[in-house]
Amino acid sequence: MELGDLVLVADPRHPLYGCVGKIIGRRGARPPDDTWILVYLPIRMRSFLIPESFLKPDKGGEDISTMVSCVKT
Repeated sequence: MELGDLVLVADPRHPLYGCVGKIIGRRGARPPDDTWILVYLPIRMRSFLIPESFLKPDKGGEDISTMVSCVKT
């Protein structure tokens, strides 16, 4: 995953599960070898640090229909 790529929060343990965002930065390693990724989520209009293992590339909405929608709370 590179800067500018669209990603999907794909781990159900994360509170932003199902949200799609854009990678805007990297912020160091989290053990074991899991990088924190700075992701801008337009639905929340802010950026969040999310472990790379919780993300997967967004392939044009193929997998979004099976995910829980990201609702602003």
